[in-house]
Amino acid sequence: MKEGTEEKRRLFKERLTDELNYQGISNRDFAKMVGISEATLSMYLYRGSIPAADVAVRMAQALNTTTEYLVTGTDSTTPPSKSGTKSDWQKKEINHILASLTPHQLTHFLEIARAYKNGVSPEE
Repeated sequence: MKEGTEEKRRLFKERLTDELNYQGISNRDFAKMVGISEATLSMYLYRGSIPAADVAVRMAQALNTTTEYLVTGTDSTTPPSKSGTKSDWQKKEINHILASLTPHQLTHFLEIARAYKNGVSPEE
């Protein structure tokens, strides 16, 4: 097996595991959401198998992310950040928080974020 393929498998299972842990989704619940057995999910999580495209799409949809991110670790819908991947988890957490806010809460969050942005220099 090619070394690049092995690395892709390792990274896929790490991203999948990270997403499940971050979102607090159990393996059992996730398998049901995706429409696969727990044994099949175990192949992806522990053996490093990469799912067929249709399964990867359902996984991404269930996790509210992109298939591209799960498989490659990148997402072409957003430009790469200047700081690289160090801030990716922070952006992901902010997006997760934003998705859970009510419209009223979102309005206040944006007011706070704009005030912070205007009051803090980039060097800080």
